[in-house]
Formats: sequence, structure tokens, C-alpha cells
Amino acid sequence: MSFYSWLLGRPFVYDHLRPLVVGGVDAGPLYRKLGATERDVVLDVGCGTGDALRHLRAFAHYYGVDPDATAVAHARGRFARREGVSFRVGTVDAAMLAETAPSLAVLSGVLHHLPDDQALSLLSLLRTSKELSRLVTMDIVYLDGQLLSNALAWLDRGAFCRRREAYEALARRSGWFVRESAVIRSHPTKGRALYLIMTLEPQGTDRERRSC
Repeated sequence: MSFYSWLLGRPFVYDHLRPLVVGGVDAGPLYRKLGATERDVVLDVGCGTGDALRHLRAFAHYYGVDPDATAVAHARGRFARREGVSFRVGTVDAAMLAETAPSLAVLSGVLHHLPDDQALSLLSLLRTSKELSRLVTMDIVYLDGQLLSNALAWLDRGAFCRRREAYEALARRSGWFVRESAVIRSHPTKGRALYLIMTLEPQGTDRERRSC
């Protein structure tokens, strides 16, 4: 890991300085797409410092997992007293999916850190969870004519920023139906960066068939 990537990954830089550069970050639209209720078990893959919990108001249990021990320690410090919340250092695997049985999952800022083979592997793994009914993702994206946003994406520590159609293709190849794909500003009024949000459901579900 380069010093630049290490620096951008520090909790203070990620939570406070990064939003200043891009004109603010509001992940609220992502979690509204998730639509969690008090009955849902939410799995947050790549949870970082636990930003999801600033937006999630209802769930039966929230599991956050991230390989960055520093970020997880920060998340635990922020949300240690919140009921029904667990954080783990590591990566998601089949055993964790079987144990937690999530009904909803989040990949916020994850796919643009992974090459195609690893992104496909992660998406395919999540697709094997029988209880999982919806997966939402949010990533930086390259877009025609968006010079500033594209420059900010190029400066991101994630090395695998893609075009919109490439993210959607990864989802479909790994067994997901792209229910919705939307480009949003990082902040609704001040955002300089553009992000892609995808709402994914397992291919072959009744909802998918009714939409065809």
C-alpha cells in the first residue's frame, strides 16, 4: 500500500477531510434504497468506520466487517452502545454468511477497490446467501463529459474505478438482477463527485419476472 492510499484510509482523513475535497458526502440515498426495517439483518461489507449507522434507523441486527483493524476499532468506539450492532475485522466468507443469515447487504465504496475477478467472487459469494433479498452498492464512476468528477475518481485510492456499464455487467455476471442503477452527487447541493448506486436483487425472483 502506498503512503497516499494509507493516508486516505485513516479514519480522520476519510470521515472529515475527504468530504471537504468532494464537496460533502451524503450516503443517505444509498441506505434509503436498502430499505431496512426492524425485521432485517444487515450485512455491511467493507463497513469502514461504521458510517452506515448514521443512516440506518431500523434493523434486527447489523453486522459490519472490514479488513482494516484501525477502521473497525474506530467504528466500535463510535457505536459501542448501540443495540444489535457487531463489528468484525476480516472479510466475508461462506461461514459468516451462514452464521449471520443477512436479509440485506451493503457494499459502499467496495467494488472500485477490487479487480474484476475479486469483485465477481465477492458478488457471487453474496448471491449464494438464500436469505439475502437485496444488495445495494455505491462507487465512484467514470462518466462521459464529467471532467471534475472523473478527476476526483482518478485521485481516489481505489484503483478500479469503472464505467457505469462495467459495474452493471459485473452484477449480472455474478447472478444479480439490476433493479435500479442511478448516478447521484456526493452531496445533494454541494457535491463535486458523482457516484453510482445500484440496487440488486437475485436473478430469477418473482419481482424480476414481473418487471420483464
